[in-house]
This record gives sequence, structure tokens and C-alpha cells, in this order.
Amino acid sequence: MPLRNFARRRLVPRLVFALSMAVLPLALGSSIIYWQTLRSLSAEARLASEEALRLFDLMLGNAEGAARVALSQRGKPCNDSALVLREQVAVVPFVRSVNLTRGDSIYCTSLFGDFTAPLEGASYVEGRLRLMAGNPVTPNVAVLILRQFDGEYGAVATVDGRYLSNTLQLVDQRSDLQLQVGETWMDEEGKVHSGQPDPLPIGHIRLVSERYPYAVIGGFSDGSQWLHIRQEALPLAILLLMLGVVSGVACYWLWGRSATPSLELERALLAGEFVPYLQPLVDARDGRWVGAEVLMRWQHPSEGMVGPDLFIPMAERSGLIVPMTRDLMRQVGEGLAPYGELLGEGFHLGINISAVHCGETGLLDDCLSLQAKFLPYRPSLMLELTERELIAASEVTEQLFGRLDAQGIQLALDDFGTGNSSLAYLHRFKVDALKIDKSFVAMIGVDALSVRILDSIVELCGKLDLMIIAEGVETEEQRRYLVERGVDVLQGYLFGRPMPLEAFVQAMRGRAKEFANGRGRS
Repeated sequence: MPLRNFARRRLVPRLVFALSMAVLPLALGSSIIYWQTLRSLSAEARLASEEALRLFDLMLGNAEGAARVALSQRGKPCNDSALVLREQVAVVPFVRSVNLTRGDSIYCTSLFGDFTAPLEGASYVEGRLRLMAGNPVTPNVAVLILRQFDGEYGAVATVDGRYLSNTLQLVDQRSDLQLQVGETWMDEEGKVHSGQPDPLPIGHIRLVSERYPYAVIGGFSDGSQWLHIRQEALPLAILLLMLGVVSGVACYWLWGRSATPSLELERALLAGEFVPYLQPLVDARDGRWVGAEVLMRWQHPSEGMVGPDLFIPMAERSGLIVPMTRDLMRQVGEGLAPYGELLGEGFHLGINISAVHCGETGLLDDCLSLQAKFLPYRPSLMLELTERELIAASEVTEQLFGRLDAQGIQLALDDFGTGNSSLAYLHRFKVDALKIDKSFVAMIGVDALSVRILDSIVELCGKLDLMIIAEGVETEEQRRYLVERGVDVLQGYLFGRPMPLEAFVQAMRGRAKEFANGRGRS
């Protein structure tokens, strides 16, 4: 196919591009997975901390209830109160011991009964809560002590640290949880530390109880995100890796494939591969060359000369037909203007335009620029409207055609009779000429119906006072028939094939010599 991109890209850019396309989905996907993992871990840490906070409030609520019952025994002899204290330890969950206090001293315990020990009230946060690494009875087991007081009397209830440690471990086995009371805190192993704990690297959160003076700290240690990704997102990561490989291979393959037709046309335009060919238009009466239709040809470096039927429709769909036509007009001006004296009076150049041109206000400037190159000869221009795409009547189109007409630039309907829009164009636009399609000319002497249609077209042009140009004249019989019907201008292989600019100039010189010597039509 002529619309292939035969120029191979260099290998290094191709490999770099393919590698980039392979890495891109993996990099973007990995970033999203990593970000989503951090969000998931943060949400998990919050849920675990909230659950631990709820359970600790429940334990301390039980301890608070046991302490209130113990306070009901304040002022009574310890021997009378000890049974009540032991009962609370026996029936209230999580409570390990209950003691009665007076002032800064413990005077009655559930374990020993009548017993005296210092209270150390200053060590209690807000006077209510204290976290200890152990006590004389269980020096290696942490305890959480809740204090209730009423005047000089008070009660303290302790919660076994093993309950606290189990809660921190079991609420969420993946996250790290810590219990903090004032300047003391306990980890999941049940070890009590002094000072402020270090912030956890991932998903750090600190929730403070609304009922008691403590906080729960949650989060994850460094590296937990990678473990989470391996456990939860490994299939997705593998899928991203496969997608990256497929993307890289596909991009490498597509880079090596032919470019799209529009890109190949653009490349050819930049390379100057679209060149003008001119086919003469002759006066039907005496055979003089009175004009030429400018045709576009593609000199492809590998395919050779490419006909317009293969690339013009694509150029129109892509919008490249506008710059292609502009470049064609530039080449005609530069190549033909130096020989303007050969053209003679009334010589006109036919330029094909499509619907895309009619929305371009620059078309008038292109036409004026072309005519300016021929000064002082200034041949007339005839823009031939094709019917491959319907030209919609609009304010822009009407203004453009009005300005063209004011500058003496004519409009012709090309291939008249073969499209659905021909009669509509005659009604909407000011048309100066009709070009009879070669399919009707070819039927002269062959098909009576086609000839009747041809006669009707000629009659219509006469009534509308339009110039008639017959295309595809190849035989003397066809020429005579058209001359008898009053056709003005003829075009076809009988008079000359489309030729490059240089050949056209040479042919014009030869024609000028012939007519100078008194010879007529060839």
C-alpha cells in the first residue's frame, strides 16, 4: 500500500519508547497500590485503636464499679469489709484486687485483709489512674490501678496487666498497639516503659479516652507496607507487571509498523512529495489551449507516482487537503509564473477544492497570492468544487464565495451529474461553469440514455448561461459531437495527458510556435 511508512525508526528511540511504555503502567500502578496500602493500614490502625479503647473502657468500668462497692465499706473495720472486697475480686471480670484507703495509706486489702501500705497518690494521673510495671505481690506483671475517693476515704481497684497485654495483641494481630497513662506506657508484650513512646512509622494514631485519663496508640512498624502488599496485592502487582510487558511489546511493535495514513501524508507534505501536474483545456472551436486543470500527484520515494484517488479522500478526511492544496498552488505559481507570456489572454487555471476549504477564510488569500505571482499577466482562477464531501451552506461559506466572486475568481462544479449535491450547489452558490463527467462523454455513440442525459446537461447550461467543460474526451467522434452541441471547452487525452510543470511549459512553447505559423488544432 502507498500509505505505509517505509522509513524505519532508529532502534534506540524505539527501545526507549517501548521501555517507557512498559515501565509506565507498572510505576503508576505501583504508586496507586502503595498509596492505597498506606490508607488501608491507617484505617486498620484506627479501627484497632478504637476497639482497644472500647475494651479498656469496659475493663476500667468494671474496676470503677468494684471500687464504688468497696467505698460503701468505708469507715468500717477491715475484718468486716474484707469479705466484700474479696467478693468483688471474685465476681467482677478483669479485677485482680480491691483495696480501701484512708488519706495516703492503704488500710484494707482483698488479699491480706488488714494491711497497711503507702498509697503514693501523686503518682496517679489526675488522681485517678496509674500504670505500674508490677507490685510487691506480682513484681513481673503490670497492673493498671483505678482510684475512687470520697473525702479522706478511697478505694483502688487493679486490672491485671495480662488482660491489657492480651487485648493489645488480639484486637489486631498485624498492627502495633500501646497503652499510655501519663508518662508511662505499655507495649503488646506487657512491658511498661517510662517517657513518651516514639511515633509509629506508618498509620500512627493516638486516641484519648473520654472517660478515663489514658490513651491508646496505634500504627504499624516500618516495612509493614511491603508485607501487606505481598499478602494482599501480589496478584494485582503481577497483573501490572504483565500489563507493562504487554504494553512495552505492543509499543515496540507499533513503532515498527507503518504510520497511520494521515501521518504518512503529513510526512510526504513536509518532504515536498506532492507535485502539480497540468492537463490542458482546449477551445472546442479552434483547439487553442485556453487553460489547464491543476492536478495533484504524489511522488512516493518507494511506490513511485501515486494517483489522487488513493490519497485525496484521506487528505480530505484528515484536513491535510488544505495545506496540501496551498503548497500545490505555491509550486504552480513559482514554476509557471516566469512563463506567463505563454499563457495568453483569458487563460485560466482550474484548482480542485473540497468542503474543507470552504470553511477556511485563507482560501481567498491563497488565490490572490497565486495570481500576484503572475503579474502583469494575471490568469483567471477557477475553483472546482468536488462532491466527495457535501459543502454545507453557511454564513462563512457565503461570505467566502462572495469575496471570491468579487475578485473575479470563478467556481465550477466538477464531475457534474455523478453526485447528489450538483443541483443543490447550483441553487445555493453562484456557479460559473459545469464540468461534464467523463462517464457521460465515454457513452457518446455507445449508450443512448447517457447521451440524452448529456444533452440535457448541455441544454441546462445554456439556459443558465454557464460555461461547459467536457472531461474525458478521447476520440474524434466525441469531440465532434460535443462541438455540435455547443460545448465551450474540452479536456481529455485527445488533447493532452496530465503532465509535470516543465513538460507543460515545453508543450505551451510548441503550441505557441504552431499557432504563430498558422497551424490550428493538433
